[in-house]
Amino acid sequence: MKVRMILLRVFSGILAFVCVLCLALNGIGLKQMLDCKTYWEKQGADATENFDKLEDGISQLRANEIAYQEGVDAYLDGLEEYEQGEAALQAGAAQLNNGQSQYDDGAAKLADAHQQYDDNVAKLNQAKAELEAGKAQLEQGKAEVAAGEAELAAHQQEYEEGKAKLAEVAPIYAAAKAAKDEFDSVKAQYDDAVARGDLIMQAALKDKVTWAEIALNASLQGYSLAGIIQEYEAGQAKVAEYEAGQAKVQEGKQKIAEGEAKIAASEKQIADAEAKLNAAKNTLDQKDQELAAAGGQLANGYAQYEAGKKELEAGAAQLADGLAKLGEYEGGQDQVAAGLDMVLATDTYYNRAKEALVKKIADRLGQNFTYWTLDANGEPVYLNDQRFLDLDKAMQVVDAGRDFLTDTTGVVTKEVTGRLIVWAIAAAAVLSGILAAILGLCGKRLGALIGAIVSVFAAMNSIVLALFFGTENPMSVISGTGTVGIVLAGVIALFVAGVTEIVFSSIALAGKNPPKAAETLSAEA
Repeated sequence: MKVRMILLRVFSGILAFVCVLCLALNGIGLKQMLDCKTYWEKQGADATENFDKLEDGISQLRANEIAYQEGVDAYLDGLEEYEQGEAALQAGAAQLNNGQSQYDDGAAKLADAHQQYDDNVAKLNQAKAELEAGKAQLEQGKAEVAAGEAELAAHQQEYEEGKAKLAEVAPIYAAAKAAKDEFDSVKAQYDDAVARGDLIMQAALKDKVTWAEIALNASLQGYSLAGIIQEYEAGQAKVAEYEAGQAKVQEGKQKIAEGEAKIAASEKQIADAEAKLNAAKNTLDQKDQELAAAGGQLANGYAQYEAGKKELEAGAAQLADGLAKLGEYEGGQDQVAAGLDMVLATDTYYNRAKEALVKKIADRLGQNFTYWTLDANGEPVYLNDQRFLDLDKAMQVVDAGRDFLTDTTGVVTKEVTGRLIVWAIAAAAVLSGILAAILGLCGKRLGALIGAIVSVFAAMNSIVLALFFGTENPMSVISGTGTVGIVLAGVIALFVAGVTEIVFSSIALAGKNPPKAAETLSAEA
């Protein structure tokens, strides 16, 4: 019996944990449902406001439609007179432009010549600077070569003696190096045996290491083999250093010869360039005078052109006033057209079966619908080079948009209501489960059983309703506010935990001793 009660309390604790988890998921689901509702309410308010603005704009256009049509006629008459005067002015402008083109072409070529001259002067100055720098580098190189030769001469005898000594010691060094290599090899094997703890190998190699080290450090006429190796290699390093100095001096001499040849060639090039630049300067001065005379003639032509242009501008100002008034109507028409396009751009809302829940506005108005005025041939009507709105059809778009908003609100309301029902039943399942868990932890087997049955029944109904309403609600998905899936996951977990609680509370209840039997057992104890 004790084991049954322990199991009941264990699974009651599990049920309590699942209930807390499910309660948290229900809270998230409730927030998501409220977020979905808030999102679509805002969308509806924004849409209503935009429809009201569109309707106001259409009304304003309707009030000014006749005045606009009369203004277009007056503007076109004035425009014709203006264009005739403009044609006469353009004929004179063509001659002036031809002269300006010739002047600009000459000025551009002269500017390029000046720029080329300035670039060549800059290059010449740079070449002179580089020449002086090259001379300084050449002198410095000569000084460095002289210093290197003096250094080599000072150590030449030492170099010859070192080479001779190395030749004498080379045979001894070869033998000593072989002994050193032998010692290093045996010592490495011994160290490896010590690292591995191989005592047999250590014993076998220890004497070899000792004798090899004694042989390496033994003194022969005051020199050990190790000392001979060190002295020989130090001598090799000094000889190599002297020979490197010899190579460096020879390289320096070669560079000096090349530098002297390069400086001589640069001096000749600089002299030739100075002569060419002097000739180019004289030519540029003459071209500058010719361009100045052409500029004076062109200025007189511009003065005559400006006088005719002012007369034309007076007529243009009158046309601009008329066009501005027309533009007010056309600007309002463009704003209304942009709003109508935005309304027509709405999409159809589908359910999971790809069935249309709310048909888009464009489909409600028909495939060939247009809000522009059409002539008898079905072609758009233009006034002042602008398409002309059919205000009655524009109002049809607004009316279809309001119908679309009403249908959308109905779908959202149905979806939110379904989610609320699922959430409410899931909350009832959580509360019943918490009660069953508390009674089970307190050892109340019958109460735990009844509470678990109620919780499982509520959870099962919540699951069925969630599947009936769908786990992927389209309006929730569109608004990005989650679906009933998160609540469903918690309720499924609660259903499993509740069934387990029913099983173990039933087992514990079946094992309960009758009162008399319990008294007998107590007396015997």
